Amino acid sequence: MTGAPSFGNLFHIGMVVRDCAAAQEDLRARLGAGPFLGTGDEAVFDKVLVHGKPVPVRLKIAFCALGGVIVELLEPLDDRSPHAAFLAERGEGMHHLAFVVADLDEQLAAVRAANPQVSLLIDGTGPGNPWRWVYLDGSNARDAVIELWERNPESQAFYDTVRELLR
Repeated sequence: MTGAPSFGNLFHIGMVVRDCAAAQEDLRARLGAGPFLGTGDEAVFDKVLVHGKPVPVRLKIAFCALGGVIVELLEPLDDRSPHAAFLAERGEGMHHLAFVVADLDEQLAAVRAANPQVSLLIDGTGPGNPWRWVYLDGSNARDAVIELWERNPESQAFYDTVRELLR
């Protein structure tokens, strides 16, 4: 597709699950997933906008290595997040593809040039976030949400920690 943005290499695949601990056990037993980073630690993203409105997002999150790919498990802890809506509407499954980019503004401009109708499902670019990140609404991308993280020292350190799972 001409003019499409290029995000580079995939960082992880995000999966929404009902129970993070049970999903870890299932992936370990059935598919040999592991090692895991986090055991479903609670994360609160209270400095984000969901569809343009301030909505705290509460999740249990764990990462694992699976066949040379990083998988992020996301268990919604309330009914306000896009993850909870996904779970209610579709059940468990792949929610997003995540990429780490050098310049978030440049990538968003490229996305909007290729598809002016794209909107932000979650906007984590405001003050108080350790790094700038967004979820691009998937309604114009065959329902695949795209997560973009801007590379900075904090995001790079976390990226490196997660990528260690593949070694």
